[in-house]
Amino acid sequence: MRKFLWNLGVAGVVLLSGTLYAEEIPIARVNSFLQEGGDLRMRSMRILQEYAMVASNNHFRKPEKLLSEDMDRLERGLKKLLESLKSEEEKETFQAARLRDAQKSLQAAQTILKTPPSTEKALEFWKAMDAVREGLNRSLTHLSQEVYPDEETVQGIMYANRLATISQRYGALYLYRVLGKGEALRAKKQLAFLSRFFPHAISQVRESAEALPETKRKEVEKALKNVEKNLNFFYIMGKSSRHFIPTLIYEKSDNMSKKAEEIVTLFFQSPTDGQP
Repeated sequence: MRKFLWNLGVAGVVLLSGTLYAEEIPIARVNSFLQEGGDLRMRSMRILQEYAMVASNNHFRKPEKLLSEDMDRLERGLKKLLESLKSEEEKETFQAARLRDAQKSLQAAQTILKTPPSTEKALEFWKAMDAVREGLNRSLTHLSQEVYPDEETVQGIMYANRLATISQRYGALYLYRVLGKGEALRAKKQLAFLSRFFPHAISQVRESAEALPETKRKEVEKALKNVEKNLNFFYIMGKSSRHFIPTLIYEKSDNMSKKAEEIVTLFFQSPTDGQP
């Protein structure tokens, strides 16, 4: 039935305020929403790394410029997602409400950025941006589960997108520890959780990739190997050192995120491409 819906080009059901209503939603629109929302969720965590770099006067890769660009991209992207909800019913869905939550939290973060990034404002900024991530996460998770929860391709998209996001979050936690804000954020506890979640997410992506054509499956595996290689850096660093190198943290987490985004793109391409 799921394959039939995919071929037909529609998804069946969306949850509206606790009540199911039937509406045909083009898969292309759902995919566009998931892809855009996933990219914004990743950026919400990359912004934290950029903030930490600027606050510590580290100008590797011009983080002040990237911080400004990513904040603008996030603002425009959230507006675009909300504008993509055309009908009154869509505007009242759970995912729409959570997007509005993310938008309000972004406004709070923008207010904080009216003053230059600093260690004094770092924790407040973290909380605002983490709320942006949470709003996007709840919106995307709800949409993917309610529209087609059993579709392997969509599960692959969601887990690969989470890999991109948690790669940035992982790096942000380490950089905030460098700033001296790690304990306040319970960074050790969060890092321990992410260390366990990474292998789970990677295995889920591998499992979902089994539904892809062989050539794409090999590309996914190549990208996953790269993610695992960069992830080993964090494992080794976390076990062997209390002194963390910000530029390496920034670079390695960004490398993982970019490879995860490549995987997302592979899943978004036609799941039957190359098949008879």
